[in-house]
Amino acid sequence: MASKEIKILKEIGKYAATKKLPLWVVGGFVRDFYLGKKTYDIDICVEGKTDALLSFCRKKYGAKITRFETFGTARATLVKGLKLDFVRCRKEVYPKPAALPQVAPSNLHDDLFRRDFTANAAALSLLPTEFFKDYDLFEAKKAIKKGYIQILHSKSFIDDPTRVFRAIRFAARFNWRIEKNTLNLLKKAVKENYLLLLSRARLNHELIKILEEKNSLPALKMLKKYDILKYYSNNLKTPQIIDKADNLTSRLALLAFYSKDESFLKNLTLPRQIFMQAQEDFKLLKNQKAVNYELSTEQKKLLKLCYPKLKPSALKKCFIEGSWLKEQGLNGTQIGQILDIAAKNQFKGLYKSQSHAQKEVLKLIKK
Repeated sequence: MASKEIKILKEIGKYAATKKLPLWVVGGFVRDFYLGKKTYDIDICVEGKTDALLSFCRKKYGAKITRFETFGTARATLVKGLKLDFVRCRKEVYPKPAALPQVAPSNLHDDLFRRDFTANAAALSLLPTEFFKDYDLFEAKKAIKKGYIQILHSKSFIDDPTRVFRAIRFAARFNWRIEKNTLNLLKKAVKENYLLLLSRARLNHELIKILEEKNSLPALKMLKKYDILKYYSNNLKTPQIIDKADNLTSRLALLAFYSKDESFLKNLTLPRQIFMQAQEDFKLLKNQKAVNYELSTEQKKLLKLCYPKLKPSALKKCFIEGSWLKEQGLNGTQIGQILDIAAKNQFKGLYKSQSHAQKEVLKLIKK
């Protein structure tokens, strides 16, 4: 972490001490700190109310404060993108499997114990007298050093089945193994259909997060291995080339295309813009035709991934236009038929240029 961020955390800790507020950085930040990775999203857990600290950040750094009442958290966004998420230490009780937890103020131990995996259950103090002192109550450093995912208690996957996806996502991201007992409980949760207790929106969100990973294929393979992809499609494939596509819509299109399942996209209930783009990309791959608009850089890359032998002309806007065919005396039905043939021929690389395409189409018209 840069010295500027360290300085800010020290200043917040010093101010918290004047208010007698114990506080720690927790969760993913601590894990990434142990791994030597940079992060600009920092979770701060406070034993007490967070209002004074938020006010301090606003006055001292000009931070924009955003409150998330549903989760009892608040974010202070500082200049240059640094984000500090403040939350009161709390304990959680799940009234039933997959339900949102009931929360109550508590201490650091309870707050760390409520977390998903031991590797994420550590804290670093921000108080001046013990700045960045470890509070490793559940052997997070051991899990990180040895590279394994381990839940904190046996009901973890039952309380929150989304942890099944997170276990796989983190294992794939860091190339860690899932500890034996944890893996057995994960498999049991899947076999007993606890994932079906999640809403469609929560299930979809977990898949999207996996597809947004830099390398999503390892996690997708694990989802397939543990029979979890069935919640999205009966025959969802995991194409080897998926991580060569560097955006979400292209990856979604690849899954649908290789699985021959357009309904997969519809069932995800994606935001409209993402769905429309993914569907357009899917049709590009499926139809194998030149289109009547300019392809984006991402779409050209996607087509070349699936059809590596494509000629450059296949990626250009369709050479033949309806207006030109009308000038040749064709009617509506004929225009549609010829346009379809010309678009397929261009995709196959049979036309070198627009003039070449027009000559070939005129021959076709005369037949």
